[in-house]
Amino acid sequence: MSEQPFTVRPELLRQVAGALGDDAYRLARGLAGVSGLVVPAPQWRSAAALAALETATHAWCGALGARVAAAGAALTAAAEGYQAADERASRRLTAVPR
Repeated sequence: MSEQPFTVRPELLRQVAGALGDDAYRLARGLAGVSGLVVPAPQWRSAAALAALETATHAWCGALGARVAAAGAALTAAAEGYQAADERASRRLTAVPR
C-alpha cells in the first residue's frame, strides 16, 4: 500500500473546532432549565414517563454537547500539533548548510 501525501490546514482545523465549540455550548446549555419539552399532563397515566423523557432529553443533550466539545478540543490539539511539527521541521531545514 502506498502512502498518499495530504495537506493539513491548521487554520481550518481551528475554525471547525470553534464551530464545534459553539454547537456544543448550544447543545449543553440550550435546554438547560427549560421545562415544557413534553405536555404537562399530571392526570395522564403516562405523566411519569413523559417527565422521565424530558429528563432524559436534557441529559442526552448535555452529554452530546460534552462529546462535541471534546471533538472540538481534539481538533484544536491536532492543529497545534501539526503547526508545531511544521515549525520544528522548518528550524531543522534552515539549519542545514547548503
